Amino acid sequence: MVSEYSRLLNLRQTTRINSKVGLTTLLGGTVISVLILAYTSTITSPLLQTVTLLVSMGLLFYSSHPLGHYFVARMFGVPVDYFFLGKSDFRKLKMKPMRTIGNSLPTVGTKLNKSKLEALAPSERGYVFGAGVILGMILMGIQFAYVLVAGFGFLAVSFSAILFAGTLVVELIFSTKVGDLAKMKSRTS
Repeated sequence: MVSEYSRLLNLRQTTRINSKVGLTTLLGGTVISVLILAYTSTITSPLLQTVTLLVSMGLLFYSSHPLGHYFVARMFGVPVDYFFLGKSDFRKLKMKPMRTIGNSLPTVGTKLNKSKLEALAPSERGYVFGAGVILGMILMGIQFAYVLVAGFGFLAVSFSAILFAGTLVVELIFSTKVGDLAKMKSRTS
């Protein structure tokens, strides 16, 4: 078990995940995130409420991002060959801290059918590549709006605001250089 986990974190190569298993897992992660959020609103301990809220927001972004690619690709008739566990595109950045994070944290990717994807108009390919970040940020924003109106404690609101704003800034600064937003831009140009 430990060696399997170490192998996954090392990620010298990607680990393929069957598309049905991946889709079910990602949808499950999204549902679990919503259930955690609903439970979090009942927690009275400020620290526990904050920690569970941050877990919920992180899980939602992490699971919804590949789903964004999946659903938009399917909308344009592009099948998903498989999902995979691999390294983040952030490993390609020149900034050492971001490169280290990109090399250390696994990410879930969506392997699209190459010939069908290439057959799309450039703007449609761009929509497919941008959909992950866009869906993830929209859903995280909805979660944050819920936190604001549902009466969460100050600590939970503060840390969720930092997580939401930080994620948005990271995506706008770094994803536009090496991530999905860069791919979106290059495919639509």
